[in-house]
Amino acid sequence: MLKAICLGRVSYEINLLVDKVPEEGSTSEFFDKKGGLGGTAGIIGYCLARWGINTAVACVIGNDVNGTRIRKIFDKMHIDTRYIEPSYDNDTSMSIVQINNTNHKHTITNLSDKYISLKKCDFDFTPDLICVDGYDTVQAKTLLERFPRCLSVLDASIITSPVIELLKKAKYVICTQEFAESVTNTKIDFQEVSTLVSVYQKLKKKYLNTEFVVTLGDRGALYCINNQIKISPSLKVKVVDTHGCGTIFRAAFAHTLANGGDIEKAVKIGCIAASLAATKVGSTDAVPSLEEIKNIYEQNY
Repeated sequence: MLKAICLGRVSYEINLLVDKVPEEGSTSEFFDKKGGLGGTAGIIGYCLARWGINTAVACVIGNDVNGTRIRKIFDKMHIDTRYIEPSYDNDTSMSIVQINNTNHKHTITNLSDKYISLKKCDFDFTPDLICVDGYDTVQAKTLLERFPRCLSVLDASIITSPVIELLKKAKYVICTQEFAESVTNTKIDFQEVSTLVSVYQKLKKKYLNTEFVVTLGDRGALYCINNQIKISPSLKVKVVDTHGCGTIFRAAFAHTLANGGDIEKAVKIGCIAASLAATKVGSTDAVPSLEEIKNIYEQNY
């Protein structure tokens, strides 16, 4: 069985459905809420485990009720939690996600005591797949350098110098449109195809040994195969909640590569998974089954 390590941010997430975002100075009460797992490393780890990969998650969570809830979720999914470090001084990070019932846009408030890095990055197995985000860049760098031949996927969403430095270490980088525009100092104009080509070419010129995918929201994802720059579109679905779609895209992309797919198949599978996730509220509740994803892929490609 394939083995994966997911290192980075894990949080406890609360989703709130609202008819409109509360106004400044108002008081709101919510009785209909949904709590569960959050954070890029947490959701990717959950997805990989659900889709059949033996997965370990490495992170720091508080020794509190939300930390206990997260561990129970991981245990239920048979995720290896030996590399999770407890913090006795800081609470588990939380994310409050308000989802507008009318326009389906979301507002996220992240609550964290402070940035906490893992004290060690010591694994007793060699992984087939490594997934890291931009949260714990110190240990992400250590992990990528320790297993340089391993298939590795970096979530580049946070625009900071340490994350930009990691672009040299990962084999595959999935970055947001905003991240790509910032790194290349080029603005994408969807009316001008040349700007999309320019952004991708500038990324490759800076980082010759890294394969890039640029997520474009509901427009799909930009990638390159056989020296051809392409866009894989998203599915047309009834959108309910999009806040976990990017992370589920990354998980499906990584899962496909780990199982022998090429970058084109991985991007298409990622777009399908993300589109299906947009039809449900939440992160883990929105994760589609592997069978759902494969059926749609076979019908369309």
